[in-house]
Amino acid sequence: MRQEDIHDILNDLETNLKTIYKHGSRTDTIVKSMLEHSRGGSGVMEPNNVNELLTEFGNLSYHGMRAGKEPMQVEMVYELDDTIEDIPIVAEDFSRVIVNLCYNSFDAMRSKENDMKEKGEEFDPKLILRTRLRDNNISIEIEDNGSGIPAEIKDKILQPFFTTKKGTAGTGLGLSITNEIISAHGGSLQIDSEKDTFTRFSIVLPKT
Repeated sequence: MRQEDIHDILNDLETNLKTIYKHGSRTDTIVKSMLEHSRGGSGVMEPNNVNELLTEFGNLSYHGMRAGKEPMQVEMVYELDDTIEDIPIVAEDFSRVIVNLCYNSFDAMRSKENDMKEKGEEFDPKLILRTRLRDNNISIEIEDNGSGIPAEIKDKILQPFFTTKKGTAGTGLGLSITNEIISAHGGSLQIDSEKDTFTRFSIVLPKT
């Protein structure tokens, strides 16, 4: 066998090993996310204050983002209906819903901030966390003024493993798991968005 052929074979092996490692790492991340979700709270619904959970885990998400690789300043606004009484939810699971949605909003606002910087324009990131009492339901809204969701992928973002993040940055499980948790609570999730303007995640939960 010619030395050139051996060299080509070794190069192919190196490329294949890198590809295997890349996909193996991604699979490992996905499995860990699934296991973390399956280990999530006791599964028992107990009376909890939605406003307190939203405030606590909204703040936790913000400080977690600020301690991460790409921190940014975000105006956190809380518009909470103080007439809402405690409702039965699994606090450990529902806290993940809040964190997941906040982090999606931070990503969208970071993307818009980077685009605005390239254009030499100013951008003031703002995240609104809102609760409202509506008849026999409680509405929870998490709204950002980020990059928005393109219309062509809006119907796909709740599908398992769908992600717009590059490489292994995302597993595509965050919003899918979020939707499953909300459904398990007898609730629903609606997404309203306008490109380059806003995205609003609206959760509706029954009072009892």
